[in-house]
Amino acid sequence: MPEKRVRDRVNAADRPAQTGDLTRQTPAPSDPTRKGRRRDEPRPSYYDVPMLKPPVWRWEIASYFFLGGLSAGAYVLARMAARFGSKKYQEVTDIGTAIAATALVPCVPLLIHDLGDPKRFHYMLRVFKPKSPMSVGAWVLTGYSATLTLAALNQWRKSSRKGQEISAFLPSGLVNVASSATDAAADGIGVPMALLLAGYTSVLLSTTANPLWTRKIWLGAIFSSSAIASGAEAINLAREIRAPHADPSSSADPVRTIAAVARVTEAVAITGYLKETGELAEPITKGKYSPLFKYGAIGAGLVLATACDLIPVKNPKTKRALRIAGAVAGLAGGFALRWAITLGGHPSGSDPAAARKASRPEGSPEDESVLSLGIEPTDKIL
Repeated sequence: MPEKRVRDRVNAADRPAQTGDLTRQTPAPSDPTRKGRRRDEPRPSYYDVPMLKPPVWRWEIASYFFLGGLSAGAYVLARMAARFGSKKYQEVTDIGTAIAATALVPCVPLLIHDLGDPKRFHYMLRVFKPKSPMSVGAWVLTGYSATLTLAALNQWRKSSRKGQEISAFLPSGLVNVASSATDAAADGIGVPMALLLAGYTSVLLSTTANPLWTRKIWLGAIFSSSAIASGAEAINLAREIRAPHADPSSSADPVRTIAAVARVTEAVAITGYLKETGELAEPITKGKYSPLFKYGAIGAGLVLATACDLIPVKNPKTKRALRIAGAVAGLAGGFALRWAITLGGHPSGSDPAAARKASRPEGSPEDESVLSLGIEPTDKIL
């Protein structure tokens, strides 16, 4: 009997304390979601947790999108003037080629700065993946850069006195053959590459899961038309600065017409994009980047630039001032458009409700997984 009592005491000592003792000794775990909330505020549910990581792209990529489109647009117009305009549009060819080359210079450094290591851009060229917009974009940028460099050198040789002096020391037959081959490559290879450079960035955005970008068919039309408009506005601005006393009815008038048509196309594409995106476009229509989109891309880039072209003025100085203001407004609008759409992906990617809505198939109910069981979504219950 005494031995049994001793064993019971030993077993009782080895057993853990009662639930009441544990409650008194061990403090209740703190609720990490309670911090910063009022006592009567409900706890965040599963539907409040972001489904996506926000994009890591910053000002480098937004600037690259704008400069790449500007370079591509100016190059296409320059080659059109060289191919179909002959000597009448020589000024447009010279200015457009120079603008295209100048705008392209910062593009590769911007990409390398965003990647963080120069070797990463080189690694992207080791493999060509046709199904990867980023791989295709790296090859397009490389091919376009090479073609544009040859076209710019050839154009400098033709139009500058120094280039003509250098050509005089070379056999004329060789110079003519090389010039003809360069022009053929600039048109046959450079123009398709430029068009791809102007539009591939929209494909790159639309293949992501970001609610602001994913599966948006109008992004291609927006970026392509904006690239042509920006290139035309840059040519017009450079021409006004280069020849302030030029006749308004000169060879640059077709460029202004192309800029106007591109702005109309861009306006139609933006309307289609906003209608297609709906509430998912709130980061650029109601959020932090709405002023850039509304007052920059639409107000300055479309409305003000068009108004400066349509205002009837007879005074040459006033008309020139309006042309300069319209060109500057068009360029500012193109930059604001790229900046708003690119950086607007940050708040869009952090919005769990937008991510859920964008991930549902078209025409599906609001929450198919729970509505099929006749149960209200958890976020509505809370």
